[in-house]
Amino acid sequence: MLNFCGKMVMGAAFGLFMAFSAFGLSGCKSEAGGAVKTADCGELPALEYSENLKMGKLCGEDYAEIRSIVGRDTLIKRFRLGAPLKRVVALSSSQVGYMLRLGLRDRIVAVGEGRYLVDSLLYARVQKGEVAEVGNGPTLSLEKLMATKPDLVFDFATGGGMDDYERIGAIGLSLMLTSEWQERTPLAKAEWIKLFGRLFGVEALADSIFEQSKNAYLRAANGGVAGVSPARGGSEQQRANEGETSPHKSAQDDTIPHSTSHIPHSPCPRVLVGMSYGGVWHAPGGKSFTAQLIKDAGGCYLWAADTNQDLQFSLEEILQVADSADVWVNPGMFATVEDLLMAEPRVKYIRAFKEKRVYQNDGIKGAGGGNDFFESAVAYPAEILTNLRLCIQNSTNGADSTRKGFDWYHNIFIF
Repeated sequence: MLNFCGKMVMGAAFGLFMAFSAFGLSGCKSEAGGAVKTADCGELPALEYSENLKMGKLCGEDYAEIRSIVGRDTLIKRFRLGAPLKRVVALSSSQVGYMLRLGLRDRIVAVGEGRYLVDSLLYARVQKGEVAEVGNGPTLSLEKLMATKPDLVFDFATGGGMDDYERIGAIGLSLMLTSEWQERTPLAKAEWIKLFGRLFGVEALADSIFEQSKNAYLRAANGGVAGVSPARGGSEQQRANEGETSPHKSAQDDTIPHSTSHIPHSPCPRVLVGMSYGGVWHAPGGKSFTAQLIKDAGGCYLWAADTNQDLQFSLEEILQVADSADVWVNPGMFATVEDLLMAEPRVKYIRAFKEKRVYQNDGIKGAGGGNDFFESAVAYPAEILTNLRLCIQNSTNGADSTRKGFDWYHNIFIF
């Protein structure tokens, strides 16, 4: 059984607050039914890297606290952790990824849409009807969801029109919104495996996997050209004291470099990220997951100094810095050279494109077209880093046969 309580730091959406009032926002229920005021028990300790997850003991019991950014609001919920879960619904790819790394495939009784699964065994179970498909967003079937009789439903919230957690919460099923996808570093995202280990009674295994992954990641990062240690987690105040800014900072701040004169000279390869949609180039900010991964892989992200969460440019602004880009990573949703040129012919003027150094993260796909970068890769941070380093440092132009199975990034000019 998993009980929870929570609080919301409000921005504007009062209706969202009311949607959670049925779950007892002021306290958690104990096994005996008495109210446990966790606020009287102090704060949970921060984990080593995660900004959005805390775990530990309050009033002698195990709790997890999850922070999710939902539109303009911040939702903070505490969960009292009880007996190991046996039957769960996983509505995001990364939730599946953590469970697969822990050998918990058989605990998954339903997913959102099976066609996006990459794991062949789980995909086959969906095809046979052994694992249910309940849909996502507006297509979510509450009847199918209830029929699975889950101990817990894993979901996530974006603040957009595809969110379905309010509907799930309204029918009384135990619900947990995970926010690993909002973490800003690979090790912070990987550290969420500890939560899954505790939920399923395999804490020692999860802790061991994370420690091994962390040590391997640090070795790879410290050997890179960038030569810096990956960012750690901690509280908002801790990060502010260390010079980091809030992830809520507006993307409209005028800190975007518009010419190569603003880009610091460095011996490391300069990396461009993103793609143009409707004339607007979208790229992650300098405090993002992608920016940190590039930094640890030995690359110099063009907007590493920009503290905004998300960046937007005109294509003309991108072309002004096009000659400074040695490598282009994550070119939107486009998997081939032909797709890129069809979407925006002017990308042919970008230096990295002309030199055929464009890398996409969809090198491992499932039978239905699902991208493993969003599934199992979340639990393999060192392997992602090594894969990207080889690309950025021009050590490989595609898959490295000595690491078969871990080549998410590949050169789109080759395959």
